[in-house]
Amino acid sequence: MKYTAKLISADNKKELSDFLSLPGKLYKKSELMQDRAEEKALLRGSHILRRYFRVFPVIARDESGKVAARCAVTIYPDRSSAYFGFFECINDIKAAQALMKCAESIAKKEGKTSLTGPVDCSFWIRYRLKTDNFGSPYTGEPYNLDYYEKLLCGCGLESCGEYISNRYGRIPAEYSDGRFSRRLPQFTEKGYELKSPDNSTFERSLREIYRLIMELYSDFQTFSPITEDEFAAIYSPLKKIVDYSMVKVAYFHGEAVGFFVSVPDFGNAVRGSITPAKLLKILSTKKKCRQYILLYLGIKPEHKGLGKALSEALCQNLADNGADSVGALIRAGKVNGSYFSQLIKETYSYRLYSKDIA
Repeated sequence: MKYTAKLISADNKKELSDFLSLPGKLYKKSELMQDRAEEKALLRGSHILRRYFRVFPVIARDESGKVAARCAVTIYPDRSSAYFGFFECINDIKAAQALMKCAESIAKKEGKTSLTGPVDCSFWIRYRLKTDNFGSPYTGEPYNLDYYEKLLCGCGLESCGEYISNRYGRIPAEYSDGRFSRRLPQFTEKGYELKSPDNSTFERSLREIYRLIMELYSDFQTFSPITEDEFAAIYSPLKKIVDYSMVKVAYFHGEAVGFFVSVPDFGNAVRGSITPAKLLKILSTKKKCRQYILLYLGIKPEHKGLGKALSEALCQNLADNGADSVGALIRAGKVNGSYFSQLIKETYSYRLYSKDIA
């Protein structure tokens, strides 16, 4: 089969519909993590972050005109690498090669020397490729089909970043790890306060976490600074789904110096439009959560050991709840990847890929 790829226009209703419709044809409904409204906003220029970059959507079709692959090339004016994201493809290397050849051509035309991804336009939206343990995606997971790694490697891309997620079993009520359990009273005695937000303080906590993330995550691959108001607009919806007891902000002399953010695992129920069935699942999960996703941990470097204290506080909550958990999307080799190693049941792997196109 021969495939032809080309840049499409988001103002063309037919082409936009073809781009948005492909994931629904490739995934099981239970594994579809697409948010069509968000994709449309990014392609049409109405997304809150669109002022930072330009987006070039690409579609590859077979000889009959049927859509076989898609991606979006994202161009940041101050970066030497272009990003490709929203990558979806049938299981045919020729379709992937046609798509990526077109993406490379766009990146070269824009003066870029490499192509990196998958990055769905921004660090703040979704990036990385899942490479093992497929099935039942968790909330916040960058999920894809199991043959995508083979396709990207077949297009000449190479791994440029590795990440892991650890799935932990239920924590026995009597469980104790001295490396962590002693940290909590130590920091409390020194005057640290570990607080969970509530309805009245959530927005303030969100903005405190923003300031910490801007400082602590700046060396992450694909990181892009955004404004406090933009961050608040993106993450304020968490207020509707978060379990406040599983969010901790650490204060020292009244200053926020660390945080740990977790959410119940809603699977893909919080992606895309919220149907009555999805809403029922969300409410049921929030009421009796069987698994939490440990999403974000950050500690100012001068407060060494505080990460273990925050982890112990959440560990105690997990034991009380009788829930499993996933320590999500940790950079390979980071110390928190080995936290509570005795409780790890499974490890998932993710990668970023890059190709020199100069």
